[in-house]
Amino acid sequence: MINDGYDIEWRRFKEGDVKALESIYRTYIKSLINFGLKITDDLDLVKDSIQDMFIELWKYRQNLTDICEPQFYLFRALRNKLSRAMSRQSFVGIGEMQLSSDDMPTTYVELEILAREQEMQTRATLQQLLERLPKRQQEAVYLRFYCNFSYEAIASIKDMNYQSVLNLIQRALKTLRTEYSAIPPNR
Repeated sequence: MINDGYDIEWRRFKEGDVKALESIYRTYIKSLINFGLKITDDLDLVKDSIQDMFIELWKYRQNLTDICEPQFYLFRALRNKLSRAMSRQSFVGIGEMQLSSDDMPTTYVELEILAREQEMQTRATLQQLLERLPKRQQEAVYLRFYCNFSYEAIASIKDMNYQSVLNLIQRALKTLRTEYSAIPPNR
């Protein structure tokens, strides 16, 4: 098979090769867990989401496109799966319920809930702003801040020179700062 830039293991998996799926799983499971734990501290949720993601990948493999770098696809799929799972969880989790015990002042509990609401709103706003960036900037920001790749690695992956990657990410961050600071505080 001629290597045209697309991942051969991914293609074998798409064609129904279970061993290729196992190989992809073994190759990326540790980095997927580490990445998931950057999104949430809930290890069980991360493991369940990874398992669900691989089940869905197998189920819908024939609808998937050929890709060059499975890690990016898997990271993005996991991030989306975790985001959906976390949004489905009840607003007040076990930790907040424990905070509301009789020995905790009500104002402290209210402050904790308000802080969590603010954090959720900030994340949602940032996600919306990220989605407005040009695709090249989105990908570079994602690789740098979601996947924790070095600038050198991003330059290699995107087939760009190092300085161009720096410039691309700096433009994205400047745009995000400008747009975020323009949002009214009571949004």
